[in-house]
Amino acid sequence: MISKLAGAARTDVGLKRETNEDAHLCDDALGLYLLADGMGGHAAGDVASRMVVQTVSDYIRHFLDKPADAPDRYQLRDETLSDRANTVLQALQLANQVVHQAAENKKAYRGMGSTVVLLLADGEDLLLAHVGDSRAYRCRGGRLERLSVDHRLAEDPQFKGVIENYESTMIARIGHTLTRAMGVHPQVAPDIQRLEVLPGDLFLICSDGLYDMVSAEMIENVLAAAEDLVDKGRHLVDLALAGGGKDNVTVILVQATGRGQKLKKLLNRFSKGRPLPKKGVRDETEEE
Repeated sequence: MISKLAGAARTDVGLKRETNEDAHLCDDALGLYLLADGMGGHAAGDVASRMVVQTVSDYIRHFLDKPADAPDRYQLRDETLSDRANTVLQALQLANQVVHQAAENKKAYRGMGSTVVLLLADGEDLLLAHVGDSRAYRCRGGRLERLSVDHRLAEDPQFKGVIENYESTMIARIGHTLTRAMGVHPQVAPDIQRLEVLPGDLFLICSDGLYDMVSAEMIENVLAAAEDLVDKGRHLVDLALAGGGKDNVTVILVQATGRGQKLKKLLNRFSKGRPLPKKGVRDETEEE
């Protein structure tokens, strides 16, 4: 059973960029963790990422606990998703529209866009949503697992089979091209999934400035280390800078903690007819 989520974030402009086009938000009270990476090399990427974070977070805060037919909701619904997941979907579509309209209306913003990745508490589970190539990982029992699929030409399921027959040089050249991004088109198709959460799970969401510079093995080692979230975040960013720091780098770490785990185990044993351990006597079958 999950009783609490605790988040910590760290961001750095990197060693090659003058502007940090990443934007992020951590809200432990709401259970919302959100990161947007403005499209590198495009106009006003920092504007786009801030628009995404502001619009999505404002919409979720306002509508999360309101009924599905509440006035002023964005008029979009997927019947295969829960009410809370539909709120996320609506927030992302609205943010996409806001960025797209701003790019259409202002010459200086033409061509801007952003990725987005977010985690939102949903009872004992988490919702994960993303557009683009910002990533989500989970570290469970010291093992790192990637949860998101990059919306890049080489990986996006929508384009599976399209480029496998190209020569490797061609794939290397175009494979990193984004296939989905916030604000580029009037509509966007986010991936939304529900995640099982166990006590002790540690989630990481990050911009490509981390994983392009730091190997999965090194990320796993940092997350598995016995340090607090702030130190883990600092070490990850430092590793990205040591690896070249070619892009802005942002990491958000979210720790899930349990409640009453020892008591629950003891009660379960008692209900099955096994005696509770005597006071002062250590039960070797219990976890430390």
